[in-house]
Amino acid sequence: MTNRLPIALLQLLARDTKSKVLQKAEEYITQAAKNGTKLAILPELFTVELHPPVMMANKESIPDGETSQLMSHLAREHNMHIIAGSVPEEIKGSEKMKNTTAIFNPKGELEGRYTKMHSFDVDLGEHLSIHESEWFEHGNNPATFKTDICKVGVGICIDVRFPEISRYYTEQDCKLHVYLGAFSAARTGPAHWDVLLRARAIDNQVYIAACSPAADKSHHYEAWGHSAVVDPWGKIISRAEGEESIIYADLDMNYLNKVRGQLPVEKIRRKDLYHLTYNW
Repeated sequence: MTNRLPIALLQLLARDTKSKVLQKAEEYITQAAKNGTKLAILPELFTVELHPPVMMANKESIPDGETSQLMSHLAREHNMHIIAGSVPEEIKGSEKMKNTTAIFNPKGELEGRYTKMHSFDVDLGEHLSIHESEWFEHGNNPATFKTDICKVGVGICIDVRFPEISRYYTEQDCKLHVYLGAFSAARTGPAHWDVLLRARAIDNQVYIAACSPAADKSHHYEAWGHSAVVDPWGKIISRAEGEESIIYADLDMNYLNKVRGQLPVEKIRRKDLYHLTYNW
């Protein structure tokens, strides 16, 4: 029996209409399925330009919204798990929204959902001053799900900066941690993207898959792109550049177990001296 999970990351470009983005997503997922993918991963807020008025005008419900309905159909049609990017989720009775991803299993069922826990509230000079807490309500709960090969934990963008989240997923036996992220092409992407992904992989001896929207210089906010997959030794085994593309990786759990056997961090860890507590 195989102990490998073939995955695909879809680095999609936000277009002038949501319908065109979803059409491209369907094409890419169909292509990934033909290549044997069992888990397809889409980017953070991939259906819209990353600009508050645009996001507010394109709020959706989960699982009844247009994006969720299509991803449910495609997961069932292609017999795969899909982490359906994230969408600006509407909150009834509120002017704010949530940054939420939906997870569909091979039957097309909604297996889980995750709302971004941490707000990107930063002032990094003239090129980057953003306060997400003004538009988004944060989530309070992690999300995990099981494939036939391994358990998976999900985070969004700035969540990767908090090792406590990855530590929790590791304690839940998640061997793949997925982050949907739109780091900035101007500042945070070039400086921190690869470093953080590799650090979380090395910290936890897990696979990390991070899916970004493609870069578009015409947008108010230009995402960095460079979606990537990192192995448990911290090596980047698959990476995109800035343009719209699909990248693939075949995650070998036997290799993960080998790394953990050679460098047994969990056996060395002083759990008698320290541990994390969680309030969810």
